[in-house]
Amino acid sequence: MQNNFSNQRLLFRRKLAVASVVLVTFLFLLVFNLGSYFFVKRMGRHLEEALNDRLVTAASLATQIIEKDLTNLYDPAEHSLIRILLSQIHSGNDFEAVYIINPNFNVLVDSRIDLEMTSRGYLREDSTEITSALNGTITASRLHTVAGNHFKSVYAPIIDFDGNTAVLVMEANAAFLDIISWFRRGLYIGSLTSFLLLIFLTAYLLWAMRLFLKTEAQLQQSRRLAAMGQMGATMAHEIRNPLGIIKSTSDVLRERYQNPEKPDELFSYINDEIRRLNRLVNDFLSLSREPVLHTDDYDLKDIISMAIRSFEAENRGRIKIDLQAREEMIVNCDRDLIHRVVLNLLLNASQAIESNNGEIRIQLLRERIRTKYFSCVQIEDNGVGFKDDAQNIFEPFYTTKTKGTGLGLAVSRNIIEKHGGIIEAENRASGGAIVRFFLPLK
Repeated sequence: MQNNFSNQRLLFRRKLAVASVVLVTFLFLLVFNLGSYFFVKRMGRHLEEALNDRLVTAASLATQIIEKDLTNLYDPAEHSLIRILLSQIHSGNDFEAVYIINPNFNVLVDSRIDLEMTSRGYLREDSTEITSALNGTITASRLHTVAGNHFKSVYAPIIDFDGNTAVLVMEANAAFLDIISWFRRGLYIGSLTSFLLLIFLTAYLLWAMRLFLKTEAQLQQSRRLAAMGQMGATMAHEIRNPLGIIKSTSDVLRERYQNPEKPDELFSYINDEIRRLNRLVNDFLSLSREPVLHTDDYDLKDIISMAIRSFEAENRGRIKIDLQAREEMIVNCDRDLIHRVVLNLLLNASQAIESNNGEIRIQLLRERIRTKYFSCVQIEDNGVGFKDDAQNIFEPFYTTKTKGTGLGLAVSRNIIEKHGGIIEAENRASGGAIVRFFLPLK
Protein backbone atom coordinates (compact mmCIF):
# COMPACT_ATOMS: atom_id res chain seq x y z
CA MET A 1 0.00 0.00 0.00
CA GLN A 2 2.87 2.35 0.85
CA ASN A 3 4.49 1.61 -2.52
CA ASN A 4 1.22 2.41 -4.31
CA PHE A 5 0.95 5.69 -2.39
CA SER A 6 4.54 6.58 -3.37
CA ASN A 7 3.78 5.87 -7.04
CA GLN A 8 0.69 8.07 -6.90
CA ARG A 9 2.66 10.87 -5.27
CA LEU A 10 5.42 10.54 -7.88
CA LEU A 11 2.83 10.63 -10.66
CA PHE A 12 1.25 13.75 -9.13
CA ARG A 13 4.66 15.46 -8.97
CA ARG A 14 5.35 14.71 -12.62
CA LYS A 15 1.95 16.01 -13.69
CA LEU A 16 2.57 19.11 -11.57
CA ALA A 17 5.96 19.60 -13.23
CA VAL A 18 4.43 19.37 -16.72
CA ALA A 19 1.64 21.76 -15.73
CA SER A 20 4.22 24.18 -14.28
CA VAL A 21 6.28 24.16 -17.48
CA VAL A 22 3.17 24.79 -19.58
CA LEU A 23 1.95 27.56 -17.24
CA VAL A 24 5.34 29.31 -17.11
CA THR A 25 5.65 29.12 -20.89
CA PHE A 26 2.11 30.46 -21.31
CA LEU A 27 2.76 33.37 -18.92
CA PHE A 28 6.05 34.17 -20.65
CA LEU A 29 4.39 34.22 -24.07
CA LEU A 30 1.47 36.26 -22.71
CA VAL A 31 3.74 38.87 -21.10
CA PHE A 32 6.02 39.00 -24.14
CA ASN A 33 3.17 39.42 -26.63
CA LEU A 34 1.31 41.94 -24.48
CA GLY A 35 4.54 43.88 -23.95
CA SER A 36 5.23 43.86 -27.68
CA TYR A 37 1.66 44.95 -28.43
CA PHE A 38 1.79 47.90 -26.02
CA PHE A 39 5.28 48.84 -27.24
CA VAL A 40 4.14 48.94 -30.86
CA LYS A 41 1.01 50.85 -29.90
CA ARG A 42 3.00 53.38 -27.87
CA MET A 43 5.57 53.79 -30.62
CA GLY A 44 2.80 54.49 -33.14
CA ARG A 45 1.24 57.01 -30.80
CA HIS A 46 4.60 58.78 -30.30
CA LEU A 47 5.23 58.92 -34.04
CA GLU A 48 1.76 60.32 -34.65
CA GLU A 49 2.22 62.91 -31.89
CA ALA A 50 5.58 63.92 -33.39
CA LEU A 51 3.91 64.40 -36.78
CA ASN A 52 1.18 66.46 -35.12
CA ASP A 53 3.77 68.72 -33.47
CA ARG A 54 5.56 69.18 -36.79
CA LEU A 55 2.34 70.06 -38.56
CA VAL A 56 1.21 72.51 -35.86
CA THR A 57 4.58 74.28 -35.90
CA ALA A 58 4.63 74.46 -39.69
CA ALA A 59 1.03 75.74 -39.76
CA SER A 60 1.82 78.45 -37.21
CA LEU A 61 4.73 79.75 -39.31
CA ALA A 62 2.73 79.48 -42.54
CA THR A 63 -0.17 81.57 -41.21
CA GLN A 64 2.25 84.30 -40.15
CA ILE A 65 3.75 84.40 -43.66
CA ILE A 66 0.36 84.47 -45.38
CA GLU A 67 -1.25 87.06 -43.04
CA LYS A 68 1.72 89.44 -43.32
CA ASP A 69 0.61 91.09 -46.58
CA LEU A 70 -2.96 89.75 -46.74
CA THR A 71 -5.73 92.31 -47.23
CA ASN A 72 -8.83 90.37 -48.31
CA LEU A 73 -9.06 86.61 -48.58
CA TYR A 74 -12.04 86.78 -50.84
CA ASP A 75 -10.53 89.20 -53.38
CA PRO A 76 -9.63 87.21 -56.53
CA ALA A 77 -6.90 89.69 -57.28
CA GLU A 78 -4.94 88.57 -54.23
CA HIS A 79 -5.33 84.84 -54.94
CA SER A 80 -2.36 84.78 -57.29
CA LEU A 81 -0.05 86.12 -54.58
CA ILE A 82 -1.52 83.73 -51.99
CA ARG A 83 -1.07 80.80 -54.40
CA ILE A 84 2.64 81.62 -54.78
CA LEU A 85 3.04 81.61 -51.00
CA LEU A 86 1.15 78.33 -50.72
CA SER A 87 3.36 76.77 -53.42
CA GLN A 88 6.48 77.82 -51.53
CA ILE A 89 5.12 76.33 -48.32
CA HIS A 90 4.12 73.16 -50.22
CA SER A 91 7.50 72.54 -51.77
CA GLY A 92 9.54 73.78 -48.82
CA ASN A 93 7.93 71.35 -46.36
CA ASP A 94 7.26 68.43 -48.73
CA PHE A 95 3.51 68.48 -48.03
CA GLU A 96 0.97 66.53 -50.03
CA ALA A 97 -1.35 69.54 -50.38
CA VAL A 98 -1.66 73.11 -49.10
CA TYR A 99 -4.86 75.12 -49.59
CA ILE A 100 -7.29 77.53 -47.93
CA ILE A 101 -10.99 76.83 -47.35
CA ASN A 102 -13.84 79.04 -46.25
CA PRO A 103 -16.19 78.25 -43.32
CA ASN A 104 -18.40 76.29 -45.74
CA PHE A 105 -15.54 73.86 -46.50
CA ASN A 106 -15.12 75.19 -50.06
CA VAL A 107 -11.60 75.67 -51.45
CA LEU A 108 -10.64 79.32 -51.95
CA VAL A 109 -7.02 78.94 -53.06
CA ASP A 110 -4.85 75.84 -53.67
CA SER A 111 -1.13 75.65 -54.20
CA ARG A 112 -2.02 73.80 -57.39
CA ILE A 113 -4.56 75.72 -59.44
CA ASP A 114 -5.67 72.54 -61.23
CA LEU A 115 -6.92 71.09 -57.92
CA GLU A 116 -8.94 74.07 -56.72
CA MET A 117 -12.17 72.60 -58.08
CA THR A 118 -11.50 69.10 -56.66
CA SER A 119 -14.04 67.90 -54.13
CA ARG A 120 -12.60 66.95 -50.74
CA GLY A 121 -15.36 65.04 -48.99
CA TYR A 122 -13.11 63.92 -46.13
CA LEU A 123 -13.11 67.52 -44.84
CA ARG A 124 -16.58 66.86 -43.44
CA GLU A 125 -15.06 64.14 -41.27
CA ASP A 126 -12.81 66.79 -39.69
CA SER A 127 -15.59 69.29 -39.03
CA THR A 128 -14.70 69.41 -35.32
CA GLU A 129 -11.07 70.29 -36.03
CA ILE A 130 -12.09 72.87 -38.68
CA THR A 131 -14.51 74.48 -36.22
CA SER A 132 -11.68 74.71 -33.67
CA ALA A 133 -9.49 76.38 -36.29
CA LEU A 134 -12.26 78.90 -37.10
CA ASN A 135 -12.36 79.68 -33.37
CA GLY A 136 -8.63 80.45 -33.42
CA THR A 137 -6.95 77.13 -32.44
CA ILE A 138 -4.50 75.25 -34.66
CA THR A 139 -5.67 71.61 -34.66
CA ALA A 140 -4.30 68.41 -36.25
CA SER A 141 -6.76 65.81 -37.59
CA ARG A 142 -6.80 62.11 -36.98
CA LEU A 143 -5.06 59.77 -39.43
CA HIS A 144 -6.84 59.47 -42.79
CA THR A 145 -6.56 56.65 -45.31
CA VAL A 146 -7.61 57.27 -48.90
CA ALA A 147 -6.95 54.65 -51.62
CA GLY A 148 -4.48 52.95 -49.31
CA ASN A 149 -2.49 56.15 -48.63
CA HIS A 150 -2.14 57.50 -45.09
CA PHE A 151 -2.03 61.24 -44.40
CA LYS A 152 -2.78 63.76 -41.67
CA SER A 153 -4.11 67.28 -41.98
CA VAL A 154 -3.58 70.39 -39.85
CA TYR A 155 -6.05 73.24 -39.73
CA ALA A 156 -4.94 76.79 -38.83
CA PRO A 157 -7.00 80.02 -38.72
CA ILE A 158 -6.20 82.81 -41.20
CA ILE A 159 -7.58 86.31 -40.61
CA ASP A 160 -7.15 89.00 -43.26
CA PHE A 161 -6.84 92.75 -42.73
CA ASP A 162 -10.59 93.18 -43.14
CA GLY A 163 -11.30 90.63 -40.39
CA ASN A 164 -12.44 87.78 -42.64
CA THR A 165 -11.66 84.29 -41.33
CA ALA A 166 -10.65 81.20 -43.32
CA VAL A 167 -8.77 77.99 -42.61
CA LEU A 168 -5.32 77.00 -43.89
CA VAL A 169 -5.16 73.27 -44.61
CA MET A 170 -1.86 71.41 -44.90
CA GLU A 171 -1.78 67.68 -45.61
CA ALA A 172 1.31 65.59 -44.82
CA ASN A 173 2.10 62.07 -45.95
CA ALA A 174 2.05 59.55 -43.08
CA ALA A 175 3.22 56.49 -45.01
CA PHE A 176 5.88 55.79 -42.38
CA LEU A 177 3.03 54.74 -40.08
CA ASP A 178 2.60 51.71 -42.37
CA ILE A 179 5.60 50.29 -40.57
CA ILE A 180 3.56 50.27 -37.36
CA SER A 181 0.77 48.43 -39.17
CA TRP A 182 3.28 45.88 -40.46
CA PHE A 183 4.67 45.48 -36.96
CA ARG A 184 1.16 45.03 -35.61
CA ARG A 185 0.27 42.40 -38.22
CA GLY A 186 3.55 40.63 -37.56
CA LEU A 187 2.78 40.72 -33.85
CA TYR A 188 -0.63 39.12 -34.40
CA ILE A 189 0.90 36.39 -36.56
CA GLY A 190 3.69 35.87 -34.03
CA SER A 191 1.21 35.64 -31.15
CA LEU A 192 -0.91 33.11 -32.99
CA THR A 193 2.18 31.10 -33.93
CA SER A 194 3.56 31.17 -30.39
CA PHE A 195 0.31 29.94 -28.87
CA LEU A 196 0.05 27.22 -31.50
CA LEU A 197 3.57 26.20 -30.51
CA LEU A 198 2.47 26.25 -26.88
CA ILE A 199 -0.37 23.87 -27.73
CA PHE A 200 2.11 21.64 -29.58
CA LEU A 201 4.52 21.79 -26.63
CA THR A 202 1.71 20.86 -24.23
CA ALA A 203 0.64 17.94 -26.40
CA TYR A 204 4.28 16.82 -26.73
CA LEU A 205 4.90 17.00 -22.98
CA LEU A 206 1.73 15.04 -22.26
CA TRP A 207 2.72 12.43 -24.84
CA ALA A 208 6.24 12.27 -23.42
CA MET A 209 4.90 11.91 -19.89
CA ARG A 210 2.54 9.10 -20.92
CA LEU A 211 5.37 7.40 -22.80
CA PHE A 212 7.64 7.79 -19.80
CA LEU A 213 5.02 6.40 -17.43
CA LYS A 214 4.33 3.52 -19.80
CA THR A 215 8.05 2.78 -20.11
CA GLU A 216 8.49 2.97 -16.35
CA ALA A 217 5.53 0.65 -15.83
CA GLN A 218 7.03 -1.79 -18.31
CA LEU A 219 10.38 -1.52 -16.54
CA GLN A 220 8.78 -2.22 -13.19
CA GLN A 221 6.89 -5.14 -14.70
CA SER A 222 10.13 -6.45 -16.19
CA ARG A 223 11.77 -6.23 -12.79
CA ARG A 224 8.87 -8.06 -11.18
CA LEU A 225 8.93 -10.68 -13.91
CA ALA A 226 12.68 -11.07 -13.55
CA ALA A 227 12.30 -11.61 -9.80
CA MET A 228 9.40 -14.00 -10.33
CA GLY A 229 11.36 -15.74 -13.06
CA GLN A 230 14.28 -16.35 -10.73
CA MET A 231 11.93 -17.56 -8.03
CA GLY A 232 10.02 -19.67 -10.59
CA ALA A 233 13.23 -21.23 -11.90
CA THR A 234 14.28 -22.14 -8.37
CA MET A 235 10.86 -23.58 -7.54
CA ALA A 236 10.68 -25.40 -10.88
CA HIS A 237 13.91 -27.22 -10.16
CA GLU A 238 12.71 -28.03 -6.67
CA ILE A 239 9.33 -29.30 -7.98
CA ARG A 240 10.73 -31.32 -10.87
CA ASN A 241 12.59 -33.81 -8.68
CA PRO A 242 9.58 -34.71 -6.45
CA LEU A 243 7.44 -35.01 -9.61
CA GLY A 244 9.86 -37.58 -10.98
CA ILE A 245 9.64 -39.53 -7.73
CA ILE A 246 5.81 -39.31 -7.72
CA LYS A 247 5.62 -40.58 -11.31
CA SER A 248 8.00 -43.45 -10.62
CA THR A 249 6.05 -44.38 -7.48
CA SER A 250 2.78 -44.18 -9.41
CA ASP A 251 4.11 -46.49 -12.10
CA VAL A 252 5.32 -49.00 -9.48
CA LEU A 253 1.98 -48.90 -7.67
CA ARG A 254 0.12 -49.37 -10.93
CA GLU A 255 2.14 -52.45 -11.85
CA ARG A 256 1.77 -53.86 -8.35
CA TYR A 257 -1.85 -53.21 -7.51
CA GLN A 258 -3.81 -52.48 -10.71
CA ASN A 259 -5.95 -55.25 -12.12
CA PRO A 260 -5.25 -55.43 -15.89
CA GLU A 261 -8.82 -56.51 -16.54
CA LYS A 262 -10.24 -53.66 -14.46
CA PRO A 263 -8.07 -50.48 -14.81
CA ASP A 264 -8.33 -47.92 -12.05
CA GLU A 265 -8.88 -44.32 -13.24
CA LEU A 266 -7.01 -42.93 -10.23
CA PHE A 267 -3.69 -43.93 -11.80
CA SER A 268 -4.63 -42.03 -14.98
CA TYR A 269 -5.51 -38.96 -12.92
CA ILE A 270 -2.10 -39.07 -11.30
CA ASN A 271 -0.28 -39.21 -14.63
CA ASP A 272 -2.47 -36.43 -16.12
CA GLU A 273 -1.72 -34.12 -13.20
CA ILE A 274 1.97 -34.95 -13.38
CA ARG A 275 2.00 -34.01 -17.07
CA ARG A 276 0.15 -30.76 -16.29
CA LEU A 277 2.62 -29.88 -13.56
CA ASN A 278 5.53 -30.74 -15.84
CA ARG A 279 4.11 -28.44 -18.50
CA LEU A 280 3.76 -25.68 -15.90
CA VAL A 281 7.35 -26.20 -14.73
CA ASN A 282 8.61 -26.07 -18.31
CA ASP A 283 6.69 -22.84 -18.91
CA PHE A 284 8.25 -21.24 -15.85
CA LEU A 285 11.71 -22.32 -16.95
CA SER A 286 11.15 -21.11 -20.51
CA LEU A 287 9.94 -17.71 -19.29
CA SER A 288 12.77 -17.24 -16.81
CA ARG A 289 15.61 -17.83 -19.27
CA GLU A 290 16.41 -16.84 -22.82
CA PRO A 291 15.49 -19.51 -25.37
CA VAL A 292 18.53 -21.27 -26.83
CA LEU A 293 17.98 -22.02 -30.53
CA HIS A 294 19.25 -25.08 -32.35
CA THR A 295 18.33 -24.07 -35.87
CA ASP A 296 18.30 -25.83 -39.18
CA ASP A 297 16.28 -25.57 -42.41
CA TYR A 298 12.84 -27.17 -42.08
CA ASP A 299 9.63 -27.21 -44.05
CA LEU A 300 7.14 -25.39 -41.86
CA LYS A 301 4.32 -27.56 -43.21
CA ASP A 302 5.97 -30.67 -41.73
CA ILE A 303 6.35 -29.01 -38.32
CA ILE A 304 2.68 -28.00 -38.31
CA SER A 305 1.57 -31.48 -39.36
CA MET A 306 3.59 -33.01 -36.53
CA ALA A 307 1.98 -30.58 -34.03
CA ILE A 308 -1.47 -31.48 -35.37
CA ARG A 309 -0.81 -35.17 -34.81
CA SER A 310 0.34 -34.49 -31.25
CA PHE A 311 -2.75 -32.38 -30.64
CA GLU A 312 -5.16 -34.95 -32.08
CA ALA A 313 -3.61 -37.69 -29.96
CA GLU A 314 -4.56 -35.75 -26.83
CA ASN A 315 -7.96 -34.45 -27.99
CA ARG A 316 -9.20 -37.74 -29.52
CA GLY A 317 -10.90 -36.14 -32.52
CA ARG A 318 -13.12 -33.74 -30.55
CA ILE A 319 -12.07 -30.83 -32.79
CA LYS A 320 -11.70 -30.85 -36.56
CA ILE A 321 -8.49 -29.33 -37.91
CA ASP A 322 -8.18 -28.15 -41.50
CA LEU A 323 -4.65 -27.44 -42.75
CA GLN A 324 -4.35 -25.36 -45.91
CA ALA A 325 -0.81 -25.18 -47.29
CA ARG A 326 -0.20 -24.54 -50.99
CA GLU A 327 3.56 -24.90 -51.11
CA GLU A 328 6.48 -25.79 -48.94
CA MET A 329 7.83 -23.07 -46.67
CA ILE A 330 11.50 -23.52 -45.81
CA VAL A 331 12.49 -21.62 -42.68
CA ASN A 332 15.59 -21.66 -40.56
CA CYS A 333 14.28 -22.39 -37.09
CA ASP A 334 14.42 -24.58 -34.02
CA ARG A 335 11.98 -27.34 -34.95
CA ASP A 336 11.13 -28.37 -31.38
CA LEU A 337 10.42 -24.80 -30.25
CA ILE A 338 8.23 -23.96 -33.26
CA HIS A 339 6.43 -27.28 -32.77
CA ARG A 340 5.81 -26.22 -29.18
CA VAL A 341 4.42 -22.84 -30.31
CA VAL A 342 1.99 -24.41 -32.80
CA LEU A 343 0.87 -27.04 -30.30
CA ASN A 344 0.34 -24.38 -27.64
CA LEU A 345 -1.76 -22.27 -30.03
CA LEU A 346 -3.86 -25.31 -30.92
CA LEU A 347 -4.42 -26.11 -27.25
CA ASN A 348 -5.48 -22.51 -26.53
CA ALA A 349 -7.84 -22.54 -29.50
CA SER A 350 -9.40 -25.82 -28.38
CA GLN A 351 -9.94 -24.48 -24.87
CA ALA A 352 -11.83 -21.49 -26.31
CA ILE A 353 -14.23 -23.79 -28.19
CA GLU A 354 -17.21 -24.62 -26.01
CA SER A 355 -19.24 -26.84 -28.39
CA ASN A 356 -18.45 -30.35 -29.59
CA ASN A 357 -18.43 -29.35 -33.26
CA GLY A 358 -15.40 -27.12 -32.93
CA GLU A 359 -13.26 -26.30 -35.95
CA ILE A 360 -9.72 -25.01 -36.22
CA ARG A 361 -8.36 -23.89 -39.58
CA ILE A 362 -4.65 -23.46 -40.16
CA GLN A 363 -3.40 -21.52 -43.18
CA LEU A 364 0.20 -21.40 -44.29
CA LEU A 365 0.80 -18.26 -46.39
CA ARG A 366 3.63 -16.29 -47.90
CA GLU A 367 3.61 -12.61 -46.91
CA ARG A 368 5.80 -9.64 -47.81
CA ILE A 369 6.51 -7.16 -45.02
CA ARG A 370 8.40 -4.17 -46.37
CA THR A 371 11.31 -5.67 -48.29
CA LYS A 372 11.40 -9.13 -46.69
CA TYR A 373 9.34 -12.26 -47.27
CA PHE A 374 7.85 -14.13 -44.32
CA SER A 375 5.96 -17.33 -43.83
CA CYS A 376 2.66 -16.71 -42.06
CA VAL A 377 0.99 -19.38 -39.94
CA GLN A 378 -2.61 -18.34 -39.28
CA ILE A 379 -4.74 -20.30 -36.81
CA GLU A 380 -8.49 -19.58 -36.68
CA ASP A 381 -11.11 -21.08 -34.38
CA ASN A 382 -14.86 -20.76 -33.97
CA GLY A 383 -14.70 -20.30 -30.22
CA VAL A 384 -15.68 -17.40 -27.97
CA GLY A 385 -12.90 -15.05 -29.06
CA PHE A 386 -11.05 -12.55 -26.88
CA LYS A 387 -13.00 -10.53 -24.32
CA ASP A 388 -10.34 -7.83 -23.83
CA ASP A 389 -7.60 -6.40 -26.02
CA ALA A 390 -6.26 -9.35 -28.02
CA GLN A 391 -2.64 -8.28 -27.55
CA ASN A 392 -2.96 -8.74 -23.77
CA ILE A 393 -2.94 -12.51 -24.18
CA PHE A 394 0.82 -12.42 -24.80
CA GLU A 395 1.50 -10.80 -21.42
CA PRO A 396 2.89 -13.13 -18.75
CA PHE A 397 0.31 -14.42 -16.23
CA TYR A 398 -2.58 -12.93 -18.22
CA THR A 399 -5.40 -15.47 -18.54
CA THR A 400 -9.19 -15.50 -18.70
CA LYS A 401 -9.44 -19.20 -17.90
CA THR A 402 -10.13 -20.64 -14.48
CA LYS A 403 -7.18 -22.96 -14.90
CA GLY A 404 -3.71 -22.18 -16.14
CA THR A 405 -1.07 -19.57 -15.36
CA GLY A 406 -1.14 -17.51 -18.56
CA LEU A 407 2.47 -18.36 -19.39
CA GLY A 408 2.03 -20.40 -22.58
CA LEU A 409 1.43 -17.52 -25.00
CA ALA A 410 4.10 -15.36 -23.33
CA VAL A 411 6.59 -18.17 -23.89
CA SER A 412 5.37 -18.54 -27.48
CA ARG A 413 5.97 -14.84 -28.12
CA ASN A 414 9.50 -15.11 -26.72
CA ILE A 415 10.22 -18.03 -29.04
CA ILE A 416 8.83 -16.30 -32.16
CA GLU A 417 10.63 -13.02 -31.42
CA LYS A 418 13.86 -14.94 -30.77
CA HIS A 419 13.51 -16.25 -34.34
CA GLY A 420 13.15 -12.70 -35.65
CA GLY A 421 9.42 -13.09 -36.20
CA ILE A 422 6.17 -11.46 -35.12
CA ILE A 423 3.09 -12.85 -33.41
CA GLU A 424 -0.31 -11.15 -33.20
CA ALA A 425 -3.94 -11.89 -32.41
CA GLU A 426 -7.41 -10.54 -33.17
CA ASN A 427 -11.08 -11.46 -33.04
CA ARG A 428 -12.86 -12.80 -36.09
CA ALA A 429 -15.76 -10.76 -37.43
CA SER A 430 -17.92 -13.90 -37.55
CA GLY A 431 -16.92 -15.04 -34.05
CA GLY A 432 -13.88 -16.79 -32.75
CA ALA A 433 -10.26 -15.74 -32.78
CA ILE A 434 -7.28 -15.53 -35.11
CA VAL A 435 -3.68 -15.90 -34.02
CA ARG A 436 -0.91 -15.62 -36.58
CA PHE A 437 2.84 -15.60 -36.44
CA PHE A 438 5.45 -14.73 -39.05
CA LEU A 439 8.87 -16.28 -39.53
CA PRO A 440 11.51 -15.04 -42.01
CA LEU A 441 11.81 -17.20 -45.13
CA LYS A 442 15.05 -18.51 -46.47
